[in-house]
Amino acid sequence: MLNTVENTPPKTDTPTSQSHEARQSNETVLAQFYLNSLLETSKLINSTQELEFILSHILRTVMGKVMLTKACVITSSFNGLLQEIYRLEAARGFGDAPKEFYDLERFKAHYHIQTVVPIISPNRMIGFLALGPKLNQQPLSAQEKSFLESIASLTASAIESATAVEELRSLNRSLDQSLQKLKTLFDLAKEYNLSTSRGDILRLLVRSVTGQMLIRSYAVCFKTDDGSIEAEVLKGVDAKGLWQSDLKTLFETSAPIRLTESGTRYLYRAGFRLSVPMRSNEQTVGLFLCGERYTSTDFSDSDLDFISLAASQATNALEQARLFQETLEKRAFEKELEVAREIQTALLPSRLPKPDGFQIAAMNISTLQVGGDYYDVMQLDKEHLFLAIADVTGKGVPASLLMSNLQASIKAYMLMFEPKRFDLAEMVGNINTIMYENTPADKFVTFFGAILNLNTRRLISVNAGHNPPYIVRKNSTLETLTKGGIILGVVPTAQMPYLTESTTLHEGDTLFLFTDGITEAMNKQREGFDEARLESILKVYADRSAEETLNAVIGAVKAFQPDGEQYDDITAVCLKVKS
Repeated sequence: MLNTVENTPPKTDTPTSQSHEARQSNETVLAQFYLNSLLETSKLINSTQELEFILSHILRTVMGKVMLTKACVITSSFNGLLQEIYRLEAARGFGDAPKEFYDLERFKAHYHIQTVVPIISPNRMIGFLALGPKLNQQPLSAQEKSFLESIASLTASAIESATAVEELRSLNRSLDQSLQKLKTLFDLAKEYNLSTSRGDILRLLVRSVTGQMLIRSYAVCFKTDDGSIEAEVLKGVDAKGLWQSDLKTLFETSAPIRLTESGTRYLYRAGFRLSVPMRSNEQTVGLFLCGERYTSTDFSDSDLDFISLAASQATNALEQARLFQETLEKRAFEKELEVAREIQTALLPSRLPKPDGFQIAAMNISTLQVGGDYYDVMQLDKEHLFLAIADVTGKGVPASLLMSNLQASIKAYMLMFEPKRFDLAEMVGNINTIMYENTPADKFVTFFGAILNLNTRRLISVNAGHNPPYIVRKNSTLETLTKGGIILGVVPTAQMPYLTESTTLHEGDTLFLFTDGITEAMNKQREGFDEARLESILKVYADRSAEETLNAVIGAVKAFQPDGEQYDDITAVCLKVKS
């Protein structure tokens, strides 16, 4: 229904000469005139979806056919506060009228709107066709009103159709963008599978995201070992703008954040507009900072999802690359350890001597691939046998290196063995001096060495702080060999020279050398195997062979410890004087 504000002109007398037939003829012509205009407008609406062009044509048609001074199309909607807002979609003759306003009545009064024709579709109220006065200041005729109502109906159809088309176009654009984003993410996943370099992964990330989002500047930041945050990749922005306080705040976030002047002042002033956390194991390990876009448009929620997924892919790829590199390094290290183990094993006796009248058995079980325990059994000549056992502080590679040095030094001295001139205490003292002068203060060695005269069975020994070896007599009584001096590598030999101890072995006696990996073995209750258990086994096996005795001790220790929980290297040497 028309809402018309009319200034009714004064009545004038109709000329008496105008006949009824003439008036009907004029009305018929006008009706045909308006009908033709409606048909023309309808054809135009059906031929294009360009709303601006259609509305402009409608206004020209209305103003030309009805002889108006001004006309406009106004649409209405509600904002987030449920307040009705009006928008001037097309206008002619309105000068500097605002594009949006809230008070329709004030607008009508200010711009002298005399007629408002509602634009209504079957689904909703769209807006109004607002008209100024006619050029002749006459009121609208019935035919003009009917024409305007029809025009308003066509306008409603045009707006609804154009809106639907625009929504469809927008949806298609959104789908196209989503497909392109998915394709980019898929391509990134394939590229990451081929890249193990940290630099390559970061370059793929920024190249793909900035190209897709048309981002002017960016930075990818990570924490350094000292706790500061630095950009590994940076473009289009001064690194001085990466203020630590802002970055540390963002490292505490777990979701993308639109940066603001009030929240992260320095980063915002540096040109950054978006922060996307790079997350791994529920922690933010990096930040992808994005600057403004070339299009000057804001980042949509869909854009944030895409950048977050791309950053997550990159973070996973970085973690996989790190794990892959660690695996390579671990394999290389394990290979080196394997070689070291082979070398260390070669340093231990490959075959034990078998002197007449004696049985010898020995065993070394390392906790790690290489260890710090050492033993040696060497036949120096027909009459003399050298026995030694040692335990280096610690485990693994450092201990094995120190053990290798000790073994090399002992070998060098033993190769120069001359019975009449050789002094075991002097040798141990010299080795102690070498270790004291060439090893760190926290590294030392417990050592026991002895020379056995195979003819007289006289045993000369030096104990440098090692677990005292046992002599198990034939009657199962026990003796220990303790005389010697301090552990190797602690103090200079000149301050505390070493002493020798002499004893004689008899038929049926057993000499048992061992490291603390035996007596300090622990069970599940954290109880130690201790010397009492060892002594008990040695007494029980006093009349058994060297191999049986050794196997009994090692077997008892393994049974005592939980499976797979060996706390220290285990080494033992057993010598039996045959009866």
